[in-house]
Amino acid sequence: MKSFIYIFLACVLLVSGCTRSNQNEIKNVKQETGEVKKNRIEMMTADGLKIVGNYYFTADKENVRQPLIVLIHQFRSTKEQWSKDFIDSLIVKKYKVLAYDIRSHGESDKAKVNIDDLLTNSEQAPKDVDAVMKWAYKNEGVDTTKIGFAGTSIGGALGFYGRIHGGKSVVLISTGKMTFAPLTGYDELRMSMARPLLRVKNVFFISGEKDGTHAIDSKSIHDNYLDQPSELKFYDSDRHGKELIEAYPEIYTLIINWFGKTL
Repeated sequence: MKSFIYIFLACVLLVSGCTRSNQNEIKNVKQETGEVKKNRIEMMTADGLKIVGNYYFTADKENVRQPLIVLIHQFRSTKEQWSKDFIDSLIVKKYKVLAYDIRSHGESDKAKVNIDDLLTNSEQAPKDVDAVMKWAYKNEGVDTTKIGFAGTSIGGALGFYGRIHGGKSVVLISTGKMTFAPLTGYDELRMSMARPLLRVKNVFFISGEKDGTHAIDSKSIHDNYLDQPSELKFYDSDRHGKELIEAYPEIYTLIINWFGKTL
């Protein structure tokens, strides 16, 4: 009985210590970043839709040129899918962050097409990315030579679109050819014609090996049509997009490290 009590007390102390450690880490992040501001912004697309985003930056760095990370959620999700701790960690690394709602999602205007059409219609959601880039180029606090994108599922395809239209680096999580080809314009024919002089670099694919054909699609694009530096990371999982990140939160660290190398 005494042994059980000793073990129980040891566990309590261990958990308590871990809790204090986590609290200290959060406190240190706040001390390092200073006050993080979040501004609600509105951007107009070429086809007249209002796209709403949350723009994060250190209060005293609003007009200081810094790299920008654009976070794009997956289908039927919203800009709020991204962890606050992840965003704070990006701020610590001296990035500004923009998370926005794709049209027909969250606070953004509804598209004039069926929501499922957004997955394959090149005249829809890519225009949201164009609006983001236009906003970034007008923002004196953004270093437009260093814009990175990270997205899950359709958000990854849109991030790649951003990469080839002014961005410098991208992370695609659980993105397959079904959305990648129509939304980026990089179908098999164009990618074949682009070899080897026009290959895209600074591309990082992450997916679950059991998540449909996403891992196979990622490897095919990576091996045949991308330039270095580009990477692949697969997990033994059938989780998709934000659920994959929830199962493997280390993905947030991989994203941060990737931008540290490529921006």
